[in-house]
Amino acid sequence: MIQEIFDFFTGITKNSWRDVVISSMLIPLVFYLFTKLCTWLKSILPLNLVLAGFRKSKKDILIFLSQLSAASNQSQLTPNQLYVCQFPQPQPQNQTYLESRPYHNIDPLWSQADGQCAAEVYNLLGQINKHKGFRIANLQRDWTEHFSPIFSIGFNPKTNDLMNYCSPINFQLGTNCDELSITGHNLVLGDTYPSDAGILQKTYMSNSKLPVFILAGIGTTGTETSGKVLNENCISFGKLYGSRSFCVLFKTDITRGSNYYEIMGVYPKPKLYRALWYPITFIKWHNKKIYPTN
Repeated sequence: MIQEIFDFFTGITKNSWRDVVISSMLIPLVFYLFTKLCTWLKSILPLNLVLAGFRKSKKDILIFLSQLSAASNQSQLTPNQLYVCQFPQPQPQNQTYLESRPYHNIDPLWSQADGQCAAEVYNLLGQINKHKGFRIANLQRDWTEHFSPIFSIGFNPKTNDLMNYCSPINFQLGTNCDELSITGHNLVLGDTYPSDAGILQKTYMSNSKLPVFILAGIGTTGTETSGKVLNENCISFGKLYGSRSFCVLFKTDITRGSNYYEIMGVYPKPKLYRALWYPITFIKWHNKKIYPTN
């Protein structure tokens, strides 16, 4: 009787109500599972894999550089720093005249090479839709920060600090800071003119397990080029190593600029199962003959 009254006022039969209830539960479930599937598929994309800890970070990503301050010849900080920017300002009597514009107290500064490498890092973060949540770190204020993902550019003091706090570190810097080598290879690269060399190391903080990238060269060209090596090969690194650590040793040439580099060695060898996912990339890099030889 009650069911008949309900059907009369609603115009919906008992069987129809069953379909409505099932649909109201099934459709959200299917949508939820589809969303989860899309999220998982996105997370296993090579670029997202190699930058996984940066893409998901809720804390600011820190980018360390060699921050410079003006000093006297005795290495004492100058209280009133003065910098000069020169630019062409032709005059009737002197067509090559350079105008000078002074700037006061604008420390800290960093080199053009560090800035260019940082620009490559910014570009890379943009490719994983990371448009905020990262900043240039302050060497003093952020020195003890070991719970944020980090990019460290050049052999600045923070890079040397990270080499003690991160594992693994698969490269070796010569005693005089003029040679670079990599685990598993007998190759040693130097900075004899016009050559320069650099490394790209993905590693992890030993305590927090957060990811760290060290991008550094012996000279400024090597440092600037390290950002290009990462940016231009990041998808390949994701295909070969996923979210694992790896190290790349490369050489460059000062006279040819930062657009030229040649990867000379990588460590470790990619796992064989990666060839099942990306056989073309695996074979291409295998043919470079840059995998460990010992």
